[in-house]
Amino acid sequence: MEKLKALFAGKPAAVIAVGSAAAVPMVANAAITVPPEMLEVFTDLATAFGTLMAAGAVLFGVIRGGVALFKLARTMFSAAGA
Repeated sequence: MEKLKALFAGKPAAVIAVGSAAAVPMVANAAITVPPEMLEVFTDLATAFGTLMAAGAVLFGVIRGGVALFKLARTMFSAAGA
């Protein structure tokens, strides 16, 4: 029990430290401006990445569906004695 009390003895100090540490980046980020050209580049990159991810998902689905169809056909033909 003493270990538990010692663990939570500095809780108010820890809460204040974490709160102040979280507040510093918010103040620092308020002064940063990002050029519109850079935002356009990252928007284009995000669009390209999203397109590639969607194409990969479709390709994965096609391959997985094809494998499933071949497994189904193998099961049907082996059950028919072929």
